[in-house]
Amino acid sequence: MERKDTGKTGPRAADSPQPSGSPRFVDNGDGTVTDLLTGLMWMKNDTWLELGRLVTWHQGQEYAAKMSERKFAGHRNWRLPTGTEARELFDPEFSNTDREGVEIHLDPVFPSGCGHTTWTSETRGAKAAMGYDYRADYEYWLAKENDGFPSGARLVRHLQTAQDLEREENRFVDNGDGTVSDLETGLMWKKSDSYLDLDKWVTWAEAKTYCLELNKQYFAKREDWRLPTRKEAMTIYDPNHPTTDAYGDTVYLYKVFPPGAGITTWTKTLSKSDKTLAMRFHYYNGDYKWHKQGLRSHGVRAVRTFKPKEGQTDETED
Repeated sequence: MERKDTGKTGPRAADSPQPSGSPRFVDNGDGTVTDLLTGLMWMKNDTWLELGRLVTWHQGQEYAAKMSERKFAGHRNWRLPTGTEARELFDPEFSNTDREGVEIHLDPVFPSGCGHTTWTSETRGAKAAMGYDYRADYEYWLAKENDGFPSGARLVRHLQTAQDLEREENRFVDNGDGTVSDLETGLMWKKSDSYLDLDKWVTWAEAKTYCLELNKQYFAKREDWRLPTRKEAMTIYDPNHPTTDAYGDTVYLYKVFPPGAGITTWTKTLSKSDKTLAMRFHYYNGDYKWHKQGLRSHGVRAVRTFKPKEGQTDETED
């Protein structure tokens, strides 16, 4: 078992201030709990409480599919959490007990007697997946077939209203020329990324060259293709739509984009303090992180602006 440091940088709704004295979790009375801080809905019981046994990563995925098929609590989009989402439930101020009577740091709105871990959707190729431990706040990697460690699954979903679904249906336009227009952000994306086109990883400089070549080729009759900013890359991340990357790992992109792409994208967002660093956005968990520009990453998603929006000039950050 490989243990992993949880010191990541990424977008977290939990960073938003919560009104003083207001409860973070709401018991919906139907076997679910809503986290008002992150906008996520969790099943109250994990697989330990529901099934009373260990589950492999594959069995966790099957359980999520089964709960979705049953429309548990009226919803069809149950899934394993990303690493970030699993970690957001941990709070050292919370005290609960797991099936062995050991303290775990989950809000008591979740029943005691549960497992102290959960599988996540984050994977390494066909063999390994990440789990998260609520006793000690750490991430670890295990073989997906592993059922010897106390592995459970705690399911989650993003809140979606009928209006959200309708808005999403009307948001993207497939232009039929290898591009997708996002009517909400005013951005036009190349449907495939550089990994699908080149079948290789690229450095930040090579990502820029890839976009320049698209302009030379007058791709889709446009010549202003570029790297996205970090904020632009985030706009097509959607945890409600799991798909697979080039290696079969789970990534979260709107369904208008084809599977088989890279798991990350370079962005043009550069560090103000260290010009050798550029931001990469991760479509497997919604996080982003600084990397040396010479690192070969999975790819880049080319974008252009067709309807200028104010406040989208995020080119450098600390």
